[in-house]
Amino acid sequence: MKPLSGFITGSVGLAVPGPVLTYTDGSVRGTGRRAWSTGWGFVATDGRYGCGSYPQRGTQAGTDRAVVAELRAIWNAIGGSDEPATIVTDSHYAVRVMGRWTSGSKSMPAGYRGSGIGTPTLERLRRHVRHNRDRITVWHVRGHNGDPLNEAADALAGLGSRWGPDGLSRAEVASRAVGIVEAFMRDAGAR
Repeated sequence: MKPLSGFITGSVGLAVPGPVLTYTDGSVRGTGRRAWSTGWGFVATDGRYGCGSYPQRGTQAGTDRAVVAELRAIWNAIGGSDEPATIVTDSHYAVRVMGRWTSGSKSMPAGYRGSGIGTPTLERLRRHVRHNRDRITVWHVRGHNGDPLNEAADALAGLGSRWGPDGLSRAEVASRAVGIVEAFMRDAGAR
């Protein structure tokens, strides 16, 4: 049986000099009513990375599954950590949502309500962002413009969205993820 969701995280022995930046991206497999599998990915300049797959039904995700996937990537990148974080995303919408949450807004992407099992992921992220508003910075980078770590996050998100539908094993996803991260880290000048 194909897994409906899963995630991997890890670290490679490479780092890009300078402050730690965490690049995130989300991916949606299919369009319209057929868009049921989303993926998320992140890679940080200190070598940390992660990717995952999540079945995203429209009744839970709302009308913009891509931004929900992007915000899931941010949640998985920073989790519940109170450490300072600089997030780099190619989603203007995610930047705006994070900015509203920093200011205390409780608004969610249009129609989002989460799974109904426990506290929805985006609600946990919203609370975390509000509580850590002085420690979280979000930057926008233009997508598909040659930024190696934005491209790495994009590739990891795409891998995540294919995990379940393509029947990839956890070991296969983990191996591919390491290869993606190492290649793009080298392109970014990692040592």
